[in-house]
Amino acid sequence: MGHDVSQASGHVERLEAVADLVEIAGRLAPSTAVLAGGERIEDLRLVESARDHGILDRIILVGREDRIGRAVDEVGIEIDPHDMVAADNDEHAAATTIELVKAGGVDMVLKGTVSTPLLHRHMLPLAIRSTVSLTSVFDAEPLADGRPMIVTDAGVTTVCTFERMVGLVRNAVDVAHVVMGIDRPRVAILSANEKQIASLPSTSMGAELAQHDWPDAVVYGPLSLDLATDPRSVAVKGVPDLPGARDVAGQADVLVSPGIDMANAIYKIVSAMIKYGQASLANFIVGFPVAYVLLSRADALDTRLNSVALGSICAQRNLEGTPPSADQP
Repeated sequence: MGHDVSQASGHVERLEAVADLVEIAGRLAPSTAVLAGGERIEDLRLVESARDHGILDRIILVGREDRIGRAVDEVGIEIDPHDMVAADNDEHAAATTIELVKAGGVDMVLKGTVSTPLLHRHMLPLAIRSTVSLTSVFDAEPLADGRPMIVTDAGVTTVCTFERMVGLVRNAVDVAHVVMGIDRPRVAILSANEKQIASLPSTSMGAELAQHDWPDAVVYGPLSLDLATDPRSVAVKGVPDLPGARDVAGQADVLVSPGIDMANAIYKIVSAMIKYGQASLANFIVGFPVAYVLLSRADALDTRLNSVALGSICAQRNLEGTPPSADQP
């Protein structure tokens, strides 16, 4: 797996804050992005901002020719006419986006007006990992004293079998290595309780994942959210005397939820904190030969710019260049 070639040692410096992603991406080589459904004014303003920050250097807009033309004129963004690719409808735009990725020279796919399920359906045949997952990097003042963490999977994985959970952990650990500069991430498998309870399957899943072989991470579960992130809670409640428990409890770098419901709730809570200046967030989907970023209008502008920066960092540090065998830790 490639790392930041701008650093002679090959070591990635520790990420101090999510807001630093934009500056970090701007110091790396810029990326080429294709915007699937490049017809929305706010998306064009976003990619123009990313270009101003040195994150992107080329933007390919795919969509209805007349709508792209009007949006480009209104924003005043400079786009090479060859980089405005006509598509009759969303299905055509999604298919054209995939063809551009296959042709090479594209580092990142950004979701524009094309619907998420439709674009996912076209992207999935390109997957280079058996598990693709939304990996979100965040910091929030009330959690872990505001240090950057990862939560997964808030938006893609709905069926969390053991094999799929291994993939979620693997994807998140790779992002922790490549983006956050953590050599041996501490991974907490979340549940509502730190003890195995027969009526709560997530507790058994956490224990099973903790017993798996993880050569480049410390994985422990089950842990409740407070025991995963708050040393004070650990001091009060204690943790089981099991391998990895004391390494992860109160110090987790990665929060792996047993299902999309919990991860999505954490994601939405962090998003709410952003409105009050208490959090920052960035995310992209891991598992494809290019970075895949969802530009949701529900996300704050800073979140969307951070996400483009995160995708570019991963593309330039070759996160997705690892072979499919990376599924197996």
